[in-house]
Amino acid sequence: MPEDKTYQQMRNEFQKVFSEKLAPALEQYDGERKRNFVWACICSSFWALAGCFILIVAFFLSPESDSDKTNDIKFAIFLFCLSYGTWYGIKKNFEGKIKKKIMNTVCECFGNLKWETGVYKKIERFSLAHLIPAYDSKIYDDIFYGKYKDVNYEIIESEFIKKAGRYSSTVFKGIIVKLDMNKNFKGNTVIWPDTVMHTSPTSKLKHTVLEDTLFEKEYDVFTDDEVEARYLITPSFMERLNEMETAFTADKVSCAFYNKHFFVALHTKKDLFSICSLTKPVDDSYQYFQMFEEILSIIKLIDHFKLDQRIGL
Repeated sequence: MPEDKTYQQMRNEFQKVFSEKLAPALEQYDGERKRNFVWACICSSFWALAGCFILIVAFFLSPESDSDKTNDIKFAIFLFCLSYGTWYGIKKNFEGKIKKKIMNTVCECFGNLKWETGVYKKIERFSLAHLIPAYDSKIYDDIFYGKYKDVNYEIIESEFIKKAGRYSSTVFKGIIVKLDMNKNFKGNTVIWPDTVMHTSPTSKLKHTVLEDTLFEKEYDVFTDDEVEARYLITPSFMERLNEMETAFTADKVSCAFYNKHFFVALHTKKDLFSICSLTKPVDDSYQYFQMFEEILSIIKLIDHFKLDQRIGL
């Protein structure tokens, strides 16, 4: 079995592959990118102008009641959202087409890594581990499967939505990382951002107070095995978790230990692994190197949390 590549080897290989293979191949799609840009401008501008027109009529040209104006405002907001959604949808369609052509080559630079999009088949793991709140529907974007230092990992970019009557809200949007562990544990321990009431995700898990007061101010720990939780959540682990939130510029971070796996949920509104901006040349290198570094930062979690070792975290 070949040795794992170092981070620098991965970077050097990607730089070479991009300049010699990807950039020349991408040039032919810049005309399509420009057509998509024009179409996105026309469609999004139409909906935005329609929203502005509704507001102008409601406030300056129509003697409507306050309730009617409220409805007009809601409709205008819908049109503004449609304007953004139209641009985003055209961009994502173009991005999906390009990714299907280049991602296999990109993944080769990382060694043992595969990319796909569509449906993640083992979604029940996240619910069983109590990593994310209850949800009714989900949306997937990029999905990666890899292995580094004999540690299997999966990266799932996703959004989970909870319905409440006619309305719905996002309970999670970001990246979920599933990492195998070389540590023995049997229970379920969950780390959520701190809440005032310290409400457990399930009656089976009890709130556990750790000695580190700074960590306690940032996170809640729930577990069905307090002794095991203290074995897993060491002072060095707490420090690494705080560092990770800063490194990923995540809004918040949740973790779970369950069934010999370590799960990390990075809550962020940013569209990670994004390429193919409609406003830049399709072979613009910055966006591809940024995507590469985002993938690499996930792989670094294995070293960051020393998951390849059997000693404590």
